[in-house]
Amino acid sequence: MRRPCARQQPRWRALLISVCLLLLAPTVHALDLWTAWHYALQHNPSYAAAQASSAADQHLIAQARAELLPQIHANAGLEHQDRRNLRDFGHRQGVYNNLWALSLTQPLFNRQNLQLYEHAQLLAAMAVIDEQNSRTTLMLQVSEAYFDSLMANATLRSLLAEREAVKKQYEAAVRAFELGSATITDAQEARSRFDLLQAQIINAENDLQQRFFALEKIMGKPPFELAPLKKQVQLPQPEPNDPRQWQHRAAEHNLQVHKADLSVQAQQAMLASSKSLHDPTISLQARTGSQRRPGGFGATPTHRPLDSSIGIELSIPLYTGGGISARVKEESERLRQRHFEREEKRRTAVEQAQRYCSAVTSGLLEIRSLEAAEQSSRSALQANQRAYEIGVRTLVDVLNAQRQLYDTQRSLDHSRYRVLLDGLRLKDAAGLLTEEDLWAVNQLLDIDDRDNAIGLSVASTIHEGSLSHPPAPTP
Repeated sequence: MRRPCARQQPRWRALLISVCLLLLAPTVHALDLWTAWHYALQHNPSYAAAQASSAADQHLIAQARAELLPQIHANAGLEHQDRRNLRDFGHRQGVYNNLWALSLTQPLFNRQNLQLYEHAQLLAAMAVIDEQNSRTTLMLQVSEAYFDSLMANATLRSLLAEREAVKKQYEAAVRAFELGSATITDAQEARSRFDLLQAQIINAENDLQQRFFALEKIMGKPPFELAPLKKQVQLPQPEPNDPRQWQHRAAEHNLQVHKADLSVQAQQAMLASSKSLHDPTISLQARTGSQRRPGGFGATPTHRPLDSSIGIELSIPLYTGGGISARVKEESERLRQRHFEREEKRRTAVEQAQRYCSAVTSGLLEIRSLEAAEQSSRSALQANQRAYEIGVRTLVDVLNAQRQLYDTQRSLDHSRYRVLLDGLRLKDAAGLLTEEDLWAVNQLLDIDDRDNAIGLSVASTIHEGSLSHPPAPTP
């Protein structure tokens, strides 16, 4: 066997090294929904602001609790008194005073501060609900932007495929006209349909770009390629498949309803706090300090006393000009307002649960009908093509059959994406949306399907396949 020469050995080694590196290189997957969600968690400013707001509101508890704890204050001062004769303003006496004092106040009974402390706890709990709501809102925003991109891509791909089919029909019509077996009308009809598709493709390309930009805004980084939905995927039914149960869950667990409940409780605490302004307050007062009076013109004092005192102070508001009564009436009306707002949130949550549950159920039925319609449209297209070849049908019939098929496919893709989004919205309306639901939807995506991965490069063929003008009709 002939051995390779010395010049050929480096080439074989380089080729072997390249193959090994290719095999050892990590597989690059398309961006899926789960990864997009975690990018948004790390880089979305709206959610970061909600987290900061929730963390700030937690300090309201410590501020309200401080009003129930001892208050210690230290004071010190230096004073100079100068006395003069009124007749000639001559010096008569100069006194230097310096003092220090340490005081302690401990509230023993203050119902208003107790109610304000409870109010602060409820405000902090409402801030936690706001953060949770911001998190679920971000889940929906990421999902909507992701599937909106998939829908825009499905529309663009379908229009490109339809344009290619119309192009073939146009070329066949031109050949038939040149052979004298057809009129120029068929070619002109195909040309008209092709030009219309070109305009639709331009709009679809722009829509896809806008969808990608919207997803980039939420994620904080540009998406490179998006994983498409698996082929022949079976979308899940809502569990339980009972609108009444979903409505009951929404009325009990919806985050906005939960926040409205806390808002009612917080307003009740504010009302109790305003009413307690009529109540007496009791506090412990303790004080110690010393004051030095050297005397006039540098005279030395004989001693420096230390004064200390401790006692109980009772304060009773007798008359405040009607301010407390007006405040109580104001808080009472605020409480009525919070009750009505809670009922509005409850009705909205129930309506959303009913609407999305019905949307998912009817959407699944629509998908089945569109799948059957896709098969029927494909069969109708094939039948029209065969009929056209034997002269029974016209090219317009074939083009209409093609349009019906591609319209059905686009509707089918959009229905699948809408069902997935409505399922997430249903969970959100019921207050049950979690990361596990997002992960379950992510399992329906095919991250390894690089051929159908969605990117902006799909629109690079928009200006390809331009048609020449049809030949002029024979006079």
